[in-house]
Amino acid sequence: MPELEPNFNRRKRFLVDPPADKIKLAKVWKLLESYSGIPPDEIEEHLRHVRAKAWAIFPYGCIGRWRFLDLYITALPQYPELLARTQQGQTLLDCACCFGQALRQLAFDGAPASSLVGLDLRREFIDLGYEMFRDKDTFGARFVTGSMLDPQDARLQVLDGTMDIIHAASFFHLFGWDDQVTIGERMVKFLKTDSGGATVLGRQIGSATEPLDPKEHEEKGLGRYHHNQRSMQGLWDVIGEKTGTRWKVEAELKTVLEELEDGQEEERTTIRFVVRQAD
Repeated sequence: MPELEPNFNRRKRFLVDPPADKIKLAKVWKLLESYSGIPPDEIEEHLRHVRAKAWAIFPYGCIGRWRFLDLYITALPQYPELLARTQQGQTLLDCACCFGQALRQLAFDGAPASSLVGLDLRREFIDLGYEMFRDKDTFGARFVTGSMLDPQDARLQVLDGTMDIIHAASFFHLFGWDDQVTIGERMVKFLKTDSGGATVLGRQIGSATEPLDPKEHEEKGLGRYHHNQRSMQGLWDVIGEKTGTRWKVEAELKTVLEELEDGQEEERTTIRFVVRQAD
């Protein structure tokens, strides 16, 4: 396990052991056992090994708190729609795909791998995904690396105008308002907006209180911008204005207690959203 820096904000995002609630882990355990062929008594040690490598690459909170084990996508009301649309030949892009765990679950549940694409900034996480799922020679999804914040990143051009659906979990909340607008513009460029069925969906940290106006938020130097339903629609209104498109947001907030490294708990609010191209 890589040694952690003596910084509380970083340390509190790191839990040594996986969640004790085995019900929460049942989905990923089944995936690793049935899809990857890993014996059940070897899964936890295997995950610890992969997680240690990932944390050394970059200490994202979703890695430190084992959130990558939460295959929440299967609980989305839109999940049957995602499977049906990919089975009909539509394409799905997982932005900030990390290990590609959502893509493996989709494939396991019947989505054609040829319809699935993963995008991440770091190739190391994509390679760790092959190690995690032991499918380097068998998984047919395509992976692309590049920066969504760099309009000049030519590596991403291969995706332009080719996607029907974009899944983006634990991604927007890493950035401030202006960068979120840039990311949204890039997503619109990836989508087949001429078809009318373009969709973006996911989950991220939300705001239980009314977010500040973006300009005031920036003036106060608050950095990352977290949304409620109203501000999420406002974000996509701006993205629409900049791209000549229109979008309708449906979103819901949920607040839960989350365990910290020292056994204490804190409230964590998430926002689950689906953004569809408006007529």
